[in-house]
Formats: sequence, C-alpha cells, structure tokens
Amino acid sequence: MSTETSPGTGPETPAGWRARFGPLSEPVFRRYWLGQAVSHFGDRIAPIALAFAVLEISGSATDLGLVVAAGTVPLAVLLLVGGVWADRLDRRWVMLTADGVRAVVQGLLAVLLITGNAQIWQMAVLAALSGAAQAFFEPAATGMVPQVVSPGRLGQGNALVGLSHNAAMIVAPLVAGALVAAASPGAAIAVDAATFVVSAAFLWRLRPRPSEPSERSTFVGELVGGFREVTSRSWLGAMIIGFTVYHAVVLPALLVLGPVVADRRYDGATTWAVITSAFGVGAVLGALAALKARPRRPIVWCAVLLVGGSVQPLIVGTWLPLAAMAGLIAISGASISVLFVIWDTTLAREIPPQALSRVSSFDFFGSVVGMPLGFAVIGPISSWLGLTTTMVVASGLGVAWALVTAALPSVRGLREDPTSQTTRTGEPVPEYHAPHPPTDPSPAPPTLA
Repeated sequence: MSTETSPGTGPETPAGWRARFGPLSEPVFRRYWLGQAVSHFGDRIAPIALAFAVLEISGSATDLGLVVAAGTVPLAVLLLVGGVWADRLDRRWVMLTADGVRAVVQGLLAVLLITGNAQIWQMAVLAALSGAAQAFFEPAATGMVPQVVSPGRLGQGNALVGLSHNAAMIVAPLVAGALVAAASPGAAIAVDAATFVVSAAFLWRLRPRPSEPSERSTFVGELVGGFREVTSRSWLGAMIIGFTVYHAVVLPALLVLGPVVADRRYDGATTWAVITSAFGVGAVLGALAALKARPRRPIVWCAVLLVGGSVQPLIVGTWLPLAAMAGLIAISGASISVLFVIWDTTLAREIPPQALSRVSSFDFFGSVVGMPLGFAVIGPISSWLGLTTTMVVASGLGVAWALVTAALPSVRGLREDPTSQTTRTGEPVPEYHAPHPPTDPSPAPPTLA
C-alpha cells in the first residue's frame, strides 16, 4: 500500500499523526464520530447483558437462542428495504428515527428487567423491533460518512469510525460484565438505551453535506436499480460473495468450534478470552494502520486481507501454542479491520451517492443472511468430519474464494483515482463545514409516502 504523509514529516512524527486524525478537526465529522462512538459502545454492551438477562429469567439456552434469532431475522429480512428508504430520504432522519426506536425499545426492556416483570416472549418481541430498526440504520450510516467528511479524508474518516467500533469490542464487554455483576442485566440494558439517546442528540445537531436522493419510482423498481448497481460491477459481486462465505462459513467455524477447542485442548474460558482479546487488539491496531492506507488497487488488497481474516479457524484448530495463536489471531483482526476501511471507502468512491445505501444493504444482506444456517449446521458437520478438519475446510473455503476474487480482471483493473487523494500531493485538504450553524432550526422530517 502506498501511504500518505505530511510534507517534510515521516509517518512517526506528531505532525504525521495529526494529519491522519485530520477528520476530527472537522466539526461535522467530529460530531458524527462522537455520537457513533458512544453508540458502538452500547452495541457491544447489549449482547452480554441480554444473554445474562435471559439466563437469569429461565436459565435456558433454547430461550437465549430464540431471543437472539428474534433480533436477527428482522434485520436480515428488512435490510434491503432499509437500503431503499435510506437512498430515498434524508439519511440523517432515517438514522435519527432508528435511534429513537431503539432507545425506546431498550428503555422498555430495561424497565421490565429491573422491575422483575420481563418474560421471554416480551424480550423476543423487543429484540425483533430493535433488529428491524437496525436494518434501516446500517445502510443509512454507510451512506452518511461521505456526507460528513471532506472527500480527501474519506479513508481516514472510515478508519476512525472503525477504530471506535473496534475499541468498543475491547472495553464494552468489561463494562457490561461489571454492570451485570454489580447491579443487574437491566442496568446494563439501560446504559445501552442511553447510548442511543446520546447518538440521536449528536445526529440532531448534525449538518451533513446534502446528497441528491435517488430518483423516485416504485419500491421494487428502486430495489432492482440497486441490484443492477451490484451486478454491473463484477468486483462488487465477487466481494459480496466473499463476505457471505466469511460470515456463513468462517465465522461460525470460529465462534462455535473455537470455544470447544479451547475447552478440550487448552485452558477453557481463559484461553478463549485470550484469543478474543487478541483479535480485538489486532483490530484496533489495524484501524490505526488504516489511517495511512492508500492502496493503489483497493479491491486486490481487500481480497488479500480477506485471506488474512479467513484463516482464523485454521489458526485456532491446529494445535498451535497459545502465544503463537494469539499473535496470528491479532494479525487476522488487523486484516479484517483494514479490509472494511478500504472496502467502505472504495464503495463510497465508486458507487453513485444516490445508490450507496442500497448497494450497502445488499452487502449487509449477504453477510447476515447465511449466518443463522452456518451456526446451525457447523456443529453437526464437525461431529461428522472432526473439529480440526472442519475448521481447516472452513478456512480453505474462505481463502479459496478470496484468491479467486483477487484474480478477476475487474478486481485487478480497479485502481484508486489519484485526483481524489488531494493530501497525497501535500496540498491542504479542504474541510467540510456545515452550511448552517448548529443553532439553526432543523428541517421538518420527510413523510414516508
């Protein structure tokens, strides 16, 4: 990868680091980033709190699976719908509405848990509502980043968003565990609800760069238009399939069979905690590295980095010493972190702005839809093939598709446009400032007609 540096400074100087964190000097992006950093923190608290809440009520793993599935299914079903509406409407209002729904849902769940009135069916319904709101939020959020940061700093902006997400993976579980132990699962859920309120408050004061909405037609017509944007670019379709393989094959092999390997061959939960922490640390370091990543062939690098992420089951399943395993998993975490920064930046540069949320919804859909099946079948497959063989095969499938993708002419032919990287020449990056001061009244929300 080529890198961007400030004139007369090396990558290790304070000036170089200040340049890489340059998006935070822009008030619009800084406001967006702070709100999303708080939201990412809450997102990582919720699963732990929810798991202990279900186990406290019923002690049933089946009930826990039911509640988790209740949130996952609406997310998968409505993602494509959310992508269409995020391109149709002001993305800020879509995100605000989704945050408002999730704040109310999680707040109600917290009240039910704290008062001792929660039942499993209520938790499942609330999880479904939260998943439905997330289906609208995610495509809108992907399309929002190019509207809140200067074009020359888009990659750095995506890296900083990824950095906050990855840091939350390390810190939030510790906070969630402390809250559950010291207070209750309901208290932790209440904190999650509060993070949505904070996120919405930052979004309320946000003044993003206007984006031309998609041309209105029928819902099906706009959905088909988004699909055409995907199928007209073979590099895009190939990477979406690669992400589907990663989430439906590689991750289930790691997350289901990894704890089994840790329990049978190592020191159980302690070993698994080291592995997951190593991934988180690697992901944070990867996000920092991505602040200066400027790949000339971005999708080739995405495919290569996907190889690095896909070898995780292989690393865990092949009897390596724990220190070696943790080091390699950290490298995989860094690979995945850098991959998604390059990917999001490339999408924003190559896809028309009015179609970006729809395209990202197909990307999310491919990642989400295969996960439930993968989690359901990986255990029985491992009983048939054996732990090590299953994990090696899972990694092999992910690596094979990534290498096929890297070899495609459209992937090798897609090059970064040098004119979009103004900071590469040492010229100042024109910052984006809101056209109206934060005290201006907000426009009326659009109608969902």
